[in-house]
Formats: sequence, structure tokens, C-alpha cells
Amino acid sequence: MLTRTARFGFFFAAILGVCSFPPSPLSPLAWVCLVPFLYACRYFSPRQAFGRAYLAGLIFFGGICYWIGLNAGAPPALAWASMLATIAILSLNWAVSAAVSSWAIRRAGLWGALLLPAIYVSFEMFFGLGEIGFCWPIWALSQVPLFVPCQLCDLTGVFGLSLWVVLINTFLFLAIELKGAARTRAILFGVILFTGPWIYGALRLSGLAFLKQVSIGVVQANIPAVRKWQIPADETIALYKQQSDIVLNARPDFLVWPETAVPVAVRYRHWARNELHQWVDSARVPLLTGALDYNRNTDGDALPLNAAFLFSPDSRKLPRSTKIHLVPFGERIPGQKLFPFLGKIRLGQAEFAPGKEVSLFEPLPDVQVGCLICFEVVFPEVAAAQVRRGAQILVNLTNDGWYGNSSGPYQHLALARLRAIVTRRSIARAANTGISAMIDPAGRVLCSAGVGRRSALARELPLNDSVTFAVRYSAWLQLLLFVLLVGGIVVCRRMKPLPNRRENS
Repeated sequence: MLTRTARFGFFFAAILGVCSFPPSPLSPLAWVCLVPFLYACRYFSPRQAFGRAYLAGLIFFGGICYWIGLNAGAPPALAWASMLATIAILSLNWAVSAAVSSWAIRRAGLWGALLLPAIYVSFEMFFGLGEIGFCWPIWALSQVPLFVPCQLCDLTGVFGLSLWVVLINTFLFLAIELKGAARTRAILFGVILFTGPWIYGALRLSGLAFLKQVSIGVVQANIPAVRKWQIPADETIALYKQQSDIVLNARPDFLVWPETAVPVAVRYRHWARNELHQWVDSARVPLLTGALDYNRNTDGDALPLNAAFLFSPDSRKLPRSTKIHLVPFGERIPGQKLFPFLGKIRLGQAEFAPGKEVSLFEPLPDVQVGCLICFEVVFPEVAAAQVRRGAQILVNLTNDGWYGNSSGPYQHLALARLRAIVTRRSIARAANTGISAMIDPAGRVLCSAGVGRRSALARELPLNDSVTFAVRYSAWLQLLLFVLLVGGIVVCRRMKPLPNRRENS
């Protein structure tokens, strides 16, 4: 007869897991929530584990990503349909991971549970690939409030931190279920595994030092996301200028406005372009702002772009960076490279064209700035490409106002903190309705402006020229996990199935 822990193990895991993610402060729950998951894997067949874990995955990912359905910029039916589709796809991670773990435990005994970290984190990586990539609800996100072990990310990237979390759960499960000398080995390995990132993080934090700094001003005008597109553009620009006048008293080296703070194609709306040039000339400070733009294709059709521009005093040049990784279905219907007709479907999305190259800004002599627009900060390859090209500091322009005061803006900020650690770059984050923040290369939030507040921030942030191991060798963990996963499956296949699941120790 199945115990209650086994019968409901996947669902216990899902509930505890949701409670470990921001904005909840209960990060340590992530270290134990997969123990009942593995306990259920031990007692259910692979087929049973797949079905039950899939249902639990819907609870887990729904609890973390429910805010997708609150998107005020899309028709409610489309917003909720996109949320349901997202969690339905992501839940396959739980289903496949449970089925493989169940199979491995039946083949290799309890030590077969060690396949779970490799396959689970491999799925996290896989779900971040391509146009529909969404590597948001990853276990690394749950650990941001703990801060010290997160420093591991400059070696392993965010997925290394996810791997650490799943490994802790696995060795805790083994320490509970194994007997005798095997239990002692599991406890020893688990303790070493758990303490390692804490020691590394403490040492890394004590050794971080940066010689050069730059003073940055960030403006949060707090214009409701929907209203911003309903009021005249000149009113929006005037409000941002008004808020900027407050922060100018701190004499920043340059200013940052959020994503589409200038809600017109500024290169082609000469009144807006001239107004901003004149204001920057008068304020004597460069301005990096989000704005709309477009290119034209060979047929003369306009291709809208989500872009950022740099206005500099006494200059009429207008350097541009465009958003490369667009929000699937919100900013573009994916798959248009293979099926161009998809671009003609209108579901309420903005239908931007993706940017094609990495661009840096130089607001000050010898200061290279990389620009991440909206959830580009989530994807390792975008920031890594900018750092490899010489970015010494990053800015993140975003508009999270579509999702109100849900978990979304808090999780987005936490993911930006992880990106700061991975790259060891400061991040000046400008959000239309919050959460704007100044983040140092250790991932610390030095100052911030909360959701729904009109505010302006000014702070000195360190510059950094060095390139971290995780950025320079970004694929090493993927290769390692692939080898371990394939090797583990081969070993398990060569072993005879154990006759009794309850005697697998």
C-alpha cells in the first residue's frame, strides 16, 4: 500500500517549490521540495510517474508563471491561452524527469536518482533555446534571496546554480532512504556539495574590487502600460523629462529611460528627435532611452523594431540597439523564418522584427554599455555576446507594467541580479512602472524603486573589463550534463531491473 508521501509526493513537491520562488522569501524550501518528488518516483512505474508528475508540473509552473495570463497588453483570451500553453509545455520537464528517474531507480537502485539533476537541468537549458525560449522558472531563480551561493554563477552560469539545488534534494533523498555505509557516503557527499558554493561565494565576495565607476541616473515615470499608448507621445516625453530634472541634481554621467519610454519611431518623428536633442544639449548629459523604430525591407514595407537610442550633447548622431530576443506571441509570432505567412496572423501582438546584431553604446569616452531590452536579461547568450564585445556595464530597459503588481516584476528583477553575477557587470535597470534598480556586479540591489511608484534613482556603479569563466566558456556545463546524462542512461540500461522497488537500497 502506497504511503501518503508517495501517493501525493509530486503534488507536495509542486506546492513547496512554488513557495520557494520570488517574491516569497522561503528560498530554502527549494533544497527539500524535490525529496517527495523522488520518493514518488521510487514507488510509481515510469508511466505512472509521467502522468502524475505532469499534473503536478501544471501546479508548479502555473504557480510561478500565472502572471503571464494577466498581460494587459493582449486580449484576455490570448493572454490566458498563452499562459496555459506555456505551463503545458514546461510541465513536460517534470513528467519526463519523473519517468526517467523512476526507470533509473528500478534499474540501478536508489543511486539511480542521480539522473534527476542531469535530466532536469538539461530540460531547463533546452526550454531556453530558440524563438519560443523561456528559461524563466528555473531553480536558480529561487536562490536569489540567499545571495552568497549565487556567486557560483560566474563559474557555471545560472544553470549551475539550478544543478546545485536539484543535487541537494537528491542527496538528501539518498541520505534518508539509504542504509549503513551507503547512507554515510550520501551524507558526506551532500555536505560537501551544500557547503562548497557557500565557501566559494564568501571568498568571491571578499575578493571583488573595481577601480572605475560611473554615475548613472534612472527614471521611472510610472505611466500605466495601457495608458502610455493612449495619451499623446509629447505628454509621455514631458513626464520623463520632468522626472529626469529631479535626478540631474545628482549630476549623473548619463541617464537611462525604460523600454519604449519614447513611444514613437524617434528617428522618423522629427519633432520628438529634435526635442530630445535640444533637451540633452541643455541638460549636458547623455540619454539612453527605449523607443520605437523601423527598417524597410526590399519591398519597401516597414519592419517595426523595439529599440534603444543614445542621445549625446552637441551631437546629432543617434546610435541604435535593437531587441534581438522578442517575446513570443506578445511581440512576434515565432516560426516566420520557416513559415513567412505566420507574420500575417494578428492575435493582438506588436509584431516586431528581431534585431540582427549586437550593438554597444559609448555614452562617455572609453565606457562601453550593453543594452538588454525587457526579458533579454533572462537569456545567457545575449548578455554574454555583449560582454565578449567589450561591454563594461549593462542596462536593462523594461516595461513590466503589463503584469501589474504580480510576481512577474519581482522575478524579473531577481533574474537581472543573476545576470549581473554571471557577467560580473553592474546593471542599471529602468522599468516604466517598476522595479527599477541599481545592481552591482555581485548581484546586490544598491537602490530600487518599487512597483507603481514615480521615482528617479542616481548611483555610482562599478565598471568591469574582465570576462568571467561562465561567459568565456558558456557551453561547458551543457556538454558535461550531456555526457553525464548519456553515461547514466547507458549504465542503467546495462543493469538488470530490481525485482522489488522497496528493497532498492
